[in-house]
Amino acid sequence: MFFRRDDLTVRSTFRGLTLSVPDRDRLLNACEESQRRRLQRCLGPASANEPPWMVQWQKMPGDALQPDEVVATLHRDGVVVELAYAQRGILAEWLVRRGEEVASGTRLATLERRAKAAPPARTSSTNAVLQQYVARQRHDAETIAKLQSELAALQARLVRGASPGDDVKFKRLKNEFSKRFHPDARPLGDADRERRAKVFQEFWPILEEIERS
Repeated sequence: MFFRRDDLTVRSTFRGLTLSVPDRDRLLNACEESQRRRLQRCLGPASANEPPWMVQWQKMPGDALQPDEVVATLHRDGVVVELAYAQRGILAEWLVRRGEEVASGTRLATLERRAKAAPPARTSSTNAVLQQYVARQRHDAETIAKLQSELAALQARLVRGASPGDDVKFKRLKNEFSKRFHPDARPLGDADRERRAKVFQEFWPILEEIERS
């Protein structure tokens, strides 16, 4: 009883838009180092009259291809070559039939790369909301800058000695600030309420400190 050794399987990964039968050097490079000598024996000496490979298709024309997925296999005495595509794509067309015998370098199929999905276009309503948000942020930044300037001016006046009219102006500033930035003026869960709370928490202690001084 003779012992039949399993076929040696070599996976050859390719890129580009054409699937072809790999040559001898490419197969040897793709083979695991521990199996390379065995592959050399199976392939035999390099010759212009090497035996042909038989093609077996694993994918049909029109099938989507995932990275490293086997598209076709080549069979020869003791050797099976798995042809795997390294990228996403589509098997466009067979150039040889299933079971046909082919020589090294023969073009087997054409492929198409799958285009990346385009990002969704912004709608007019989305653009309008974005513009409103940017405008509100700019307005808030200008308001805060103005408050900082007025507070600095008030502190400078206090150092020099405030005049009777300064107290009235300060109370007006404090009242306007409370109306514009007190968080209770907005309902719970509103994004504007959170924004108001941050500004209010930053500046209200400064106003109270100036008032007590």
